[in-house]
Amino acid sequence: MLKGIDVSHHQGAIDWTKVKADFALIRAGYGKYAWQEDPYLEANIQGAAARNIPIGVYWYSYADTIAEAKQEAEVCLTVINPYKDKIVLPVFFDQEYEPAILAAGNSIRTECCVAFIKAIEAAGYKAGLYGSQDWLDNKIDDSQIPETATVWVAQYSNKCTYKGRYTIWQYTSSGKVDGIKGRVDLNQADDDLIISTAVGWQKIAGKWYWYEDGKPVTNCWRKVTGESGVPYWYYLGKGGVMQTGWVKINNEVFYLNPSAAYGVPEGACIITDSRGNVVRE
Repeated sequence: MLKGIDVSHHQGAIDWTKVKADFALIRAGYGKYAWQEDPYLEANIQGAAARNIPIGVYWYSYADTIAEAKQEAEVCLTVINPYKDKIVLPVFFDQEYEPAILAAGNSIRTECCVAFIKAIEAAGYKAGLYGSQDWLDNKIDDSQIPETATVWVAQYSNKCTYKGRYTIWQYTSSGKVDGIKGRVDLNQADDDLIISTAVGWQKIAGKWYWYEDGKPVTNCWRKVTGESGVPYWYYLGKGGVMQTGWVKINNEVFYLNPSAAYGVPEGACIITDSRGNVVRE
């Protein structure tokens, strides 16, 4: 089970160097105009990316017609385009209790969700739908939501009672997280939230994995070049977990850095010369 957060301008400036989370869902904006971009979008995406926290985004909707939902999708895509390489989790349509949306009726609300989701998927992103348990059960026809969409349900309780399928559960709005002032929404999610989208290094439940084509690499070596531009060898063991410390592999013993020390990243294979100096490729 993954533990994540969702944030917006309501949290103000976040010290992402202190944040610990398996994933982050960041508000991109709201409505149908580009000027409605969340003022903290760039800072939050850059901060989460620097911490290697998998990122998804959400767009708060005011659409009460299908045409407006499509327009919101187009604006959302424009706003998030500069960060498309950093968004590995879905782009969510956030539909809530706005008066015009409530007045639109079940059928229109559902069609707005579907229109937004299809537009996001057509642009090459994974898409999703956010709503409360009551909303998903009673205000839309959730059977019409595409199976490809990730469902994110909000219910502030010790148990989620939503009757349909879902991957993420927002269980409180009163969480406390280092690096964030005041309250923050907390979420838990199935592991496949990340498994189905991940590429490169992913930190899941405190352990590092190397993903290719959405799947963790297991029981083999991988040569990875980091931000320093220096390539290092890493061993991904059972289940894909990056190995550290003294490890015996095929009857040979290797020292895989247990922590970022000696100028070498955590998990990197440390090779020394006859004098004990670290050798880099």
